Amino acid sequence: MIFETHMRRTTASIALIAALAASPVAAQDNSATASSESQNQSGVTQSMNSDQPVASVGDTEITGADLVAFIDSLPPRMREQPPQMVVSMALQQVVLRELLLQEAEAQNLGEDTQVQTMVDEAANVAREDAMVQVYLQRELASRVTDEAVQQAYDQVAEQSEQELPPLEQVRPQIEQQLQQQAVQSLRQELAADVEVVIYGPDGEPMPGDSQSGEANPGDAGSASGSDETSSDSQ
Repeated sequence: MIFETHMRRTTASIALIAALAASPVAAQDNSATASSESQNQSGVTQSMNSDQPVASVGDTEITGADLVAFIDSLPPRMREQPPQMVVSMALQQVVLRELLLQEAEAQNLGEDTQVQTMVDEAANVAREDAMVQVYLQRELASRVTDEAVQQAYDQVAEQSEQELPPLEQVRPQIEQQLQQQAVQSLRQELAADVEVVIYGPDGEPMPGDSQSGEANPGDAGSASGSDETSSDSQ
C-alpha cells in the first residue's frame, strides 16, 4: 500500500508493553527452524548469570533473572526469533518499562482511581503493571491525537504522486506509526533525567550513550552468562 510505504520508518525495537505501540512480529514459517531457534533461546537464557546486572535505571538494577523472566513471558512466536534479537528487544523493553514505572511513581499513580480499579477488577494485573499501563495510555492519548493523525496523513499525501486511500481507511496504520514514534520520544525524554547504564558480560558498563541506554544492549543481555555467548553475538 502506498501509504504504508511512505509512513515506514526505521524504529528501535522497543515495541511495547502489550500491543499499544508494537508491530506484530512475524512467526517462523519453518517449524524445524522455529524449534531450533527456541532451543537456542533456551540455551542463551540458561547461560545468563541471574544475579549479575545487565542494566541499571537510576538506582534500580536490572539483573539477568529479570531479563529471563521477561523473555519467558513473551508469546512463543516472539521467543522463536533469533536469540540475539529476542534478548536485545527484551532488554530494551525492560529498561523502558522501568523508566515508565519510575515516572508513574513520581506522579503517584499508585493512588490513581483508574489504577486501583484495574488492579481490583483483574486479579492477574499487578499494581506496578497497572501504573505503567495507565501512564503510557495517557501519554499516547495526549500525543496521538486526531490532529496529529490528520497532519501525518496530509504530509504523506503531499509527498505521494498517487492518490491515497481515504483517511479513515488507513487511520489504524497512521495511529500505530505515531504511537511507535511517541514511545521513542517518551523514552528519550525520560532517559534524559535518569542515568541508564547497560552492562557487559564482565559486569562493567558498556561503551556508548549510557544516558539513553543505547549501548548495544543485545550484546550485554545475551552475553551476561559467558564470554562464548558474547563472541557468538558479534
